[in-house]
Amino acid sequence: MNSRHPPVFFTSDLHGYGIGNTSWFDDDSPRALAGRCLIDALEYLRTSPKFAARDWHVVNAGAARLVHQCLTDGALARKDILDRVAPAIEQACARIVASRQYRIPFYGDDFWDWASVVDGLCEVQQVSVTAAQVARRELDQFRRTVHIRMPSGLSVGDPEHEWFGPAIATRAYRLLDSRASGIDPDLRNELQAQSLERIERGRYRGRQVTPWQLSWHYGQVVGEFQRAAGEQAAELADFAWLAVPLELGKRAQVLARILQGAYAVKDRRTVLQAFEELYRCETPGRPLGQGVIGADIEASLDVLEALWQQLDGREKASINAMLDALRFLHAKANTIGFVVETPEDIEALVQAMGAGTLIEQRNAARAIIRHSCFHAVVCLGRSMAEVASAAAVAIEEHGAQWLIMPGRAEALGPNLPHAARGPRFFGAGPGDLVIATSVAPFRIQIKLRDALSIAEPPLVDDSGMIIPADPELCRLAHEAADGMLDDIGVFFEGMTVTCDGDGTNAEISAAFPGALATDNMAYAMGLICLSRSVPCLIIQGLAETAQSTAASPPRRAACRLAVKVAEMLCRRW
Repeated sequence: MNSRHPPVFFTSDLHGYGIGNTSWFDDDSPRALAGRCLIDALEYLRTSPKFAARDWHVVNAGAARLVHQCLTDGALARKDILDRVAPAIEQACARIVASRQYRIPFYGDDFWDWASVVDGLCEVQQVSVTAAQVARRELDQFRRTVHIRMPSGLSVGDPEHEWFGPAIATRAYRLLDSRASGIDPDLRNELQAQSLERIERGRYRGRQVTPWQLSWHYGQVVGEFQRAAGEQAAELADFAWLAVPLELGKRAQVLARILQGAYAVKDRRTVLQAFEELYRCETPGRPLGQGVIGADIEASLDVLEALWQQLDGREKASINAMLDALRFLHAKANTIGFVVETPEDIEALVQAMGAGTLIEQRNAARAIIRHSCFHAVVCLGRSMAEVASAAAVAIEEHGAQWLIMPGRAEALGPNLPHAARGPRFFGAGPGDLVIATSVAPFRIQIKLRDALSIAEPPLVDDSGMIIPADPELCRLAHEAADGMLDDIGVFFEGMTVTCDGDGTNAEISAAFPGALATDNMAYAMGLICLSRSVPCLIIQGLAETAQSTAASPPRRAACRLAVKVAEMLCRRW
């Protein structure tokens, strides 16, 4: 069983679930707009497929670069979120490199795209193994090609796809100036000269440039060279191109570049007009990750790039509230459910969660808990019927996406070594932990029907059917337990059997050879999860006696392991 589809969020959700004063989440202000664009980029990396095609090279590399740049900025410093998004960055880089083209440009449609992709690979080397392996090679290849092609201009000869103009030389200049060590002075000067070359009568180096592309080019040129591009800066104030019908996404991309250039030369009037037009391009009702600016994620990325370098430290730090709200939304939408047998188990879980854990609600039957990494609901069930009800409540009322049961069981049979030659196996015994790879029923059909009065349980015959545990949760439990041996002691993996005191251990072992332990109610939770397609995991602490308390070492160890699995599970959002 796998978890459900990733949740979709909107800016209104951030406003509703933020911390402190969140009124500016939907304000018309630079920091609020930058925050929404950053959240848009984060959600894009998390939810969108990273297609291996040249049309997506620039988008994926740009998202990875800007997210890494913002999260590692000293004013924001969100390593916790960077750690969570790092697998998505690595996936994006791996697919970009795997789809490298066989001729120039090796990435994207033109030299601008190529430079942007290489810039992204250079930026994320610390969090992407793929980028670390290829970034230097790709940068050297780009520099050699630019050096060869410079005299004739950085064109690939494809007017239908490339946006040829001075911004291409500007992008190459910025990449080599910031990433390459020891750039040739002649190459640097020539790139600057081509960047500052004017577009005359709608043409640049003999190629046609449309009016809206002129502003896109000049915004980047002015942003890089500032006062040296004074004539180009004056043309940024001309918004006549807005009268020409243009896709909303492209319009927003051009406005972002105008904003970039106007900020660089402190042209306040142009900055304000660009902002006014950008706000008209915003679609707040659009899901985050799908382009809240111009219905195009590229537009959100361009706006974020233009704004981020203009914000001061205080404004950047304030965006932490938006990131905290996003984390809370993810935790809430990926609620982890715990089903326990006694109130003492709830206390053991809270203690295992450690400092900073907040109990939001608590009554006799359940507790809602906010851990520093995840959101949890703990439901109590002392019998098979109560456990079935608790599991259903956790799923249906609280939206639990996974259920974990740290319970109590008794070892099935004596703890004796195998007598034959060869490997010697010691069975699970009191004080050990069992991670249930499956759970089976033994003579509990009637009791199950009473507990699950909703419908007949799907039992094949009198022996019942075995319910497998979720493979991913079992993997996480094994990984967690293997790293906690000093804390939890010996652990076993195998089948457990739910029975009701009817039958001897010998009879149970004959019905389910290889089973490790027996319990009184775990199968009911497994059946509820199976019927609702919710992954479940059962961890049993083997008790000394049937009357062992919840405070016994194996019960506490089961709770600690359950919490560790939840902490590992929440790394995926």
